[in-house]
Amino acid sequence: MLLKERERAIFTDRDEILAALHRNADLIQQGNGANMALVGPRRIGKTMIAQRFADEIFERRSSLIPVYFNVADNLSVPSVFAIRLMASISQSFIEADGEYLESPGGIINAARLLSIAGQTREDTIIATAQKMAKEMENNRPDERLLLETALTCLETMAQKTGRKPILILDEFHSVTQFDSFPNIKETLSVVGSILSQQIDVGYIIASSNTNMVKRVVQSETSPLFDQFQIVHVPPFDQMATAEFCNKSLPEGLATPEIIARLFEFSSGNPFYLNCLTTAMRQLYREDDSDDILNRAIYDDILMQDGRIYQYCQYRVETTLAEARGKTTLRSVLLVLAEEGKQTLSEVAAQLKRTPGEVRSYLKRLADFDLIGKDERQYYIADSIIAQWIKFTILERTPEYSEYESVTQRYMDYIAEKQSKNKKESQTQ
Repeated sequence: MLLKERERAIFTDRDEILAALHRNADLIQQGNGANMALVGPRRIGKTMIAQRFADEIFERRSSLIPVYFNVADNLSVPSVFAIRLMASISQSFIEADGEYLESPGGIINAARLLSIAGQTREDTIIATAQKMAKEMENNRPDERLLLETALTCLETMAQKTGRKPILILDEFHSVTQFDSFPNIKETLSVVGSILSQQIDVGYIIASSNTNMVKRVVQSETSPLFDQFQIVHVPPFDQMATAEFCNKSLPEGLATPEIIARLFEFSSGNPFYLNCLTTAMRQLYREDDSDDILNRAIYDDILMQDGRIYQYCQYRVETTLAEARGKTTLRSVLLVLAEEGKQTLSEVAAQLKRTPGEVRSYLKRLADFDLIGKDERQYYIADSIIAQWIKFTILERTPEYSEYESVTQRYMDYIAEKQSKNKKESQTQ
């Protein structure tokens, strides 16, 4: 099973998405399925959906073989990446036969791959593993060939065995990091070329880089154009939030008022809900006060050991590290965190830059899904990240006794500015 026991216990909602994936899986079994792309913000639950789907396929004991592979977790030089992918394919075939294979851990080299592949009793897998191991004996193995070999064996296996693989590539956007390797250059072209020739293999890609995935599957110039159906993964609605909170909180805390406040604050984001309910359970054991939710919000978002604090810090720092113009990009985020929604000209005026220059910075931040656009106004897409920037970067983190009033003043200020901007736009 891919999902851990605790994850299975709190898994909530997503019935419609899982049903769509299973309907498509049935079509793949009949030779008429499509490839699917799960897209949505980071930590919205795409991985849990993909793993739940794979677990359910395994439980059905059908001729479908789900192969779950997290691209980001397995990033390495392309040759090692290809070996690890082939090992995951082999392991999935073993587990589909009802056998348990203990995780090997560490670096999976060619010798370990041969050992895993040998346990499948599938001639195609064994022959593919032997071919890859042979190539790895060279001082400079052909990394493009290794990647192509791992992917193309899926169709050969399906045709020879009648067992159709569904390859689930989580954090798919990370494959573009192989573009810098001269023997690969355009990874999407490698994947697209192989995928277009396969009939009996299904693909599910999942990605938190929504703009990138939409671009590569919808642009006519992309090698993946028109090869995937996009499935959006939304946050929880109020009903799903209540269901999650009732699973996660002690009965004394799962009151309608607290659930409503959690939904309003988190906007139904499963990750934030999980962090806050976990913090609330801990506080509930230690503290009998009636202020547990506020305390959990404060501790998890504004204290450095809080999970949400660390997540916000990671999101901002990794985006700035990957994008050019780090200092100016950071300044754009600070302006939007301080002022709320802003037009291009308003941001440009604050930074003393031309609108054309600022537009390029806004586009880069949008490419990383950090900011959104509402008509003519730009804003930080995640209100919790905006609040984190406000209280950990722009000004001193308030003491807990001051937190509620300081936060309320900030929210009132933002609301007042948005109301003023709306009136001004209506009079123009």
